[in-house]
Amino acid sequence: MNITAEEMAAKAGESRSGVVIGVSAFLMALSAVMVGLRLWCRRERKMLGLDDVTALVALACILGCGSSIIAMTHYGLGRHVYTLSPQQIKLYLRCFWLSIMFYSYALFAIKLTFLIHYYRIMSVSNMRWLYLGALGFIILWGTSQTIGVFFFCTPLQSFWDSDVKGHCLLSQPTVWLVSGIVHIITDFAIIIMPLPIVWKLQLPLPQKLYLTGIFGLGTLTLAIAILRVQWLDPVADMTWWNVTAASWSMAEIVSGITCACLPTFKPLLVGIKNWLHRSNDGDSTICLQDQGVDGLTGSTLAAFEGHGGVGTGPKVATRISMYGTQTSISAYQGGNKSKKKLSQAL
Repeated sequence: MNITAEEMAAKAGESRSGVVIGVSAFLMALSAVMVGLRLWCRRERKMLGLDDVTALVALACILGCGSSIIAMTHYGLGRHVYTLSPQQIKLYLRCFWLSIMFYSYALFAIKLTFLIHYYRIMSVSNMRWLYLGALGFIILWGTSQTIGVFFFCTPLQSFWDSDVKGHCLLSQPTVWLVSGIVHIITDFAIIIMPLPIVWKLQLPLPQKLYLTGIFGLGTLTLAIAILRVQWLDPVADMTWWNVTAASWSMAEIVSGITCACLPTFKPLLVGIKNWLHRSNDGDSTICLQDQGVDGLTGSTLAAFEGHGGVGTGPKVATRISMYGTQTSISAYQGGNKSKKKLSQAL
């Protein structure tokens, strides 16, 4: 890097460390609130499952990633690299490696959270096999990421210590670009996987759009992942450049866990809604019908319209109001439930 002494002195006081610390701290707090509310809602309905465990693992990795990024600011992140000492750069790169590790594990756990949740709520057998296949691929990819993180350089210490002689498998930008593309593809696949069964249900268009919106929350993470790719090619002034890349990385994993948690907030939202109704109207009457799906219980209020009396003609669900943490969505035809059924445990 060619820079004069005058330019170095002029930029010695420049720092964006405060931006990194503020963004990371806010996103860490947001992820903790999201997962905390998810666990509370699930515990209230006694519906804690394996997807809640993976959400908790994802939170731990997000906190680890954010803490590593904040630690990087103490060793030069947000300042120009030519103003740092060799020892600072060494410690910066060590924290940088930790942030990569936690980032990779967080994405892995978030994808598992989505897929395990989908597997739990789908009652259509062929769709379950599809989710099992996707889970298998994600587990293999996550395992390869784990191996890659620890064996990217041999010995590993040579990643952050230039005094240690070592060998790295590929250039860092190539590895990050390939990993970023795979994450974008898998994010897109996870988003669209539930949609075919939703649109085959004999439900009104507004209800289909609502369900599509629930399953499509991950679009936010997909958009951030696409935007992040442009920052994967580092420049010589890496500690200054990495402020934006680190912020986008944190935004990606926090948006992912947020999108995974939002659909489980129904008990909280229903409680707020009922409280507002009681406050505004002073009287609210709701009829609930208890039901069980896959051994779980919840409540659903549904209104149906059809031709003729009960069981005498096609009957199609025209309105479904969902309460509690579980919804069973079925398309009826000629009194036969078995044509299409989607069970959603939220």
